[in-house]
Amino acid sequence: MEITAIETHVLKSDVDSTSIPSIGAVEVGSVLVEVHTDEDVTGYGESFHRQRVEDNVVLAHEIESLEQYLVGTDPREISERWSELYVHVKRSGAYKALSAIDEALWDIAGKRAGLPVYELLGGYHGDLSAYATFPIQKEADELVEDAHWLAEKGFESLKITAGLGVERDRERIETIASNLPDGFRLAIDANTSYDFTDALRLANAVEEHDLVWFEEPIAHTDTEGYAEFRRQAPTPLAGFQTHTPHYSAVEMLQAGALDIYQPSLDNVGGITAAHRVAVLAEAFNKRIVPHAFGPAVNYTASLHLAAASPACSLIEFCVLSDDIDDPGEFIASPFVANQDELSVADGGEISPPDRPGLGIELDRDVLEEYRIEH
Repeated sequence: MEITAIETHVLKSDVDSTSIPSIGAVEVGSVLVEVHTDEDVTGYGESFHRQRVEDNVVLAHEIESLEQYLVGTDPREISERWSELYVHVKRSGAYKALSAIDEALWDIAGKRAGLPVYELLGGYHGDLSAYATFPIQKEADELVEDAHWLAEKGFESLKITAGLGVERDRERIETIASNLPDGFRLAIDANTSYDFTDALRLANAVEEHDLVWFEEPIAHTDTEGYAEFRRQAPTPLAGFQTHTPHYSAVEMLQAGALDIYQPSLDNVGGITAAHRVAVLAEAFNKRIVPHAFGPAVNYTASLHLAAASPACSLIEFCVLSDDIDDPGEFIASPFVANQDELSVADGGEISPPDRPGLGIELDRDVLEEYRIEH
């Protein structure tokens, strides 16, 4: 079996652009990659930049530039392909390109074997639940209302953004946490916007609210700072979405830097790298909660990784619209014919498609409607 070609599709977002103060504009456009083979088996993978369509055009060219190292090779030798591409990617920083290609290779392997990817990764380990996020900064009263809406569906937790300043964040968290449904919990994400001192002040100020975690309070490169923060803070510490690839997990685990590891499959190096993070984290008795905001193909890959990881029982689910009846409905990618299979079930549980490979089916007509020429 050999790879014959790589095809990319730059896709516009089906969701209106939004904005989060600590991040900026947020889009849900993507680059879909198809890896073709001589046995008429095609693998799908996906990655994306969150800010501008122009960035995804650059990503498409980065993916296409790696084709020269893949044509004529066996797609089933996934670890070998990953290592060969890493030699080139570590110089250019094109980890998102590697991520998309790697997902497609796992899709091919599953289709060729007639098994879903989670089976290739070791099998389904147990129930998987979703926690909710929103792609937009909201006022406290809106988030309280959303929490009750989410609880009716079966969600048990909501992650909100932080980084607005210690006192403003404290007041906001106080208002929301004091008005949540019974048993419903809150996590916060500062997107690396605080320094150590202010992050610790905030963690101590909201200790009574028993947050699920404090995500990326300080610069993601400060391993020693995270380890010290974890020793002093009363709240579990989460991160890793901005790390590439999996190698830094070794240093962070040895330092005791995080309680919860959140590899982002569109960024870390695909399923291969994220699975290695999961195995390492399990060895150190740490949790895995994949950072999984994004479109359908990449999200599906994240679900397979989560379902196969014994250290994982929770995954992110982004609620992209308030104008729907069901907050668990997956709506990001109309070009995926079976995106309804990625929705959260009543009760808050979620699972990957039970089909060979990633289990994704494309609607080619809709795909053409969303394609951007590059």
